[in-house]
Amino acid sequence: HLTKFTRLLRQMLNDAERVYRPVEEELEFVKVYLELEKLRFGDKFQFTIDIGDNVTLQELIPVLSIQTFVENAIKHGLMHKGSGGLLKIIISREGEDLKLTIEDNGIGRAKAAGLSNSTGKGLKLNSEFYDILNQTLSRPIRHKIIDLFDHASQPVGTRAEVWVPVKL
Repeated sequence: HLTKFTRLLRQMLNDAERVYRPVEEELEFVKVYLELEKLRFGDKFQFTIDIGDNVTLQELIPVLSIQTFVENAIKHGLMHKGSGGLLKIIISREGEDLKLTIEDNGIGRAKAAGLSNSTGKGLKLNSEFYDILNQTLSRPIRHKIIDLFDHASQPVGTRAEVWVPVKL
């Protein structure tokens, strides 16, 4: 456990001055993070990672583009769910963009808001980071968060979608 935690810290320090990293490195970082969270929460949630056939793992994305949304999914959605949590990470290509999708089947943002004392700084910092990067890009990095509901309009999770231009 300590080795995984040390690896995560070392990677964070190594990436402190980086703006972008390959998809492969972001996923390695996220996997270590998820393994540590699973140690905390046991079998409370599972995760899957799906990479589209037309995605190369060497394509660059902003640092923490996946991890920030994964952390929020666990902290706000899955942590409060009794059991059967599922976190999906899907990386696909849409035209000239990589689409990063992070989806959970947690309790939903509205219900989580009443249970958390979160400041929302992670998402705010992500948005500001994308705004700064977009000043130098020919096509912007975009993102949105979608509340998921069942047929009875009950919350059944959250989906975050991020579009990153392939040629940064």
